[in-house]
Formats: sequence, C-alpha cells, structure tokens
Amino acid sequence: MKFRERILTWDIIGKTRTWFTISGIIIALGIVAMVVNTISFGAPLKLGIDFIGGTVINASFERAPDEAVVRQILADNGYSNVTVQKAGEKGITMKVEAAEIDPAVSGKILSAISDKYGAIDVATKEITSIAPVIGHDLLRRSGLALGLALLFTLLYISVRFRFSFGLATILGMVHDILVALGILAIFRIPLNAPFVGAFLAIVTYSVQDGVVVMDRIREKLRFRTKEPFDKLANAAVTETWVRSFNTSFTTFLAVLVLFIVGGAPIRDFSTTLLVGVISGTYSSIYISTPLLVQWTKNRDKVAVARKA
Repeated sequence: MKFRERILTWDIIGKTRTWFTISGIIIALGIVAMVVNTISFGAPLKLGIDFIGGTVINASFERAPDEAVVRQILADNGYSNVTVQKAGEKGITMKVEAAEIDPAVSGKILSAISDKYGAIDVATKEITSIAPVIGHDLLRRSGLALGLALLFTLLYISVRFRFSFGLATILGMVHDILVALGILAIFRIPLNAPFVGAFLAIVTYSVQDGVVVMDRIREKLRFRTKEPFDKLANAAVTETWVRSFNTSFTTFLAVLVLFIVGGAPIRDFSTTLLVGVISGTYSSIYISTPLLVQWTKNRDKVAVARKA
C-alpha cells in the first residue's frame, strides 16, 4: 500500500484526546514560562526596544564591521541587551536597551569599532532615542492589528461556510499564537516590531490550511447520506493531509534557510515563523477539525434532547 493510500486509513478524529493533550501540554509550558518571566523579570515576554524604548546607533566605517565583534564591544561597555545588524555594505545598526547613552560612552564604543574597521563616515553617524511612549503605542496597535485579523477571518469564514467552521478555525489560530508566544517566553526571545509581521503571517498561514480542510468538509456534506459527521470529517482531513504537508514543508525549508543564514537579528524572527508554520499545519488538521466535530456532536445531542 502506498503512503498516500495509507493516510486515507488514518483515524485522526478518533485520537482527538491525544492531539488536545499534546497541544495542552505545549501551551501550559508556555504559560508557566510567562508566569516565571513575570515573577523574575516583571513581564511575561521579553520586549525589545521597539516596544519598551531604547537607543539606536547607526554608523558606517571603511570596512564592514563583524556583528559578533560589535556585540562584544557593546558588552564590554555595559550593554549586553543589544541587537546588532549590518546596514548596507559597510554600515552597522546597534539597538541598545537604554533610554540614554552618555555621549562619552557612545564615543568610546564608536572609537573601539573604528580602531578595528577604519574611520567613521560622519555623514552616516546617527544616534536616536526611542521613547517608551512610542513603544507602548506600537504594542497597542500591534494587538489591535492581530485582533482585527482574527475578527475579519471569523466573519469571512462564517459567511463563506458556517459559523461553527469559522469558530473552529479561529480557535486553531489562537492555538498557533499561544504556541508561538510560549516559545518566545520559554527561550526569552526579544519581541520587536518585525514580530508583528511574523504573527500576521502565522495567522494567514493557519487560515490558508484551515480553509482547505473546511472546504473539503463542506463539499462532502453536499453528498452526505447517513455517514456520521466524524467519519466524514476524518475522510476530509486525510484527503487533504498530503496537500497540507507538501505546502507547509516547502515553506518550512525556505524559512529554515532564512534561520540558518540570516544572522542573529533575523534568527529570532525566523524562529517564530518556523514555529508558526509547524503549529499552523498541525492545528488545521489536528485541532480545528476535531473541535468542529466536537461542536457538531454537542449540537446534535442538544437537538435530540429537545425533540425528546
């Protein structure tokens, strides 16, 4: 029997409790990590300077600075919570979690970099402070963007399919966001503005997979006879499993390359995307559809009880 044919015999819906337990453990670990972080550091997640404020130093030199060396120079001057990334061919951008940097200290940092990589291009030298107020406003707007994305997705799927389909898909998306936030909390990955794009990409990817499965269920409902809904949903999931895996795997490979060669600043961002791609594929098959089946079973039980 070929692998594709073997998939059609899988009883995914029959193992709903297993899938829910796996997700529950992962989400619980993330919540515990958030609680520990709150007690230890005062916040459930490690927010970067885009949200809590800080100082950004930009400069170009005669030769392209090495990010690891620049990071060490900053650490030697008392700034370990930093983000360092290349800017252009010979430039460097340093984001420091400090509201203000003494001019003497910033001069010392730039001088140390200049000693290794040549004179500073004065025209590119720039030191900018990011106020915490701006960071808080950005955090609020980011939360609003994610909330609106979930709301519009629920409305679209409810109109396109049914409300129960939309609710199951939304809960799958919430699952993906909680898993991603849990990973960020466990590994204390700094959360900056680009992560908003990562979370929106996770939501989009989760919806894409979910809609494919829900559409297959809807098609099967059109020709349903006396087949139980859980058997129908299981057939729809197994028929779309290969398609979901192939799509996710190709995306996973692309993000994995970004994770490997993207450098430290991109690595945190790509880590979130990797988790989102895996979680989004998992939730559309093993979370959203079983939730829809449970919802339908409970609704049918209530309908039978009322008739009785």
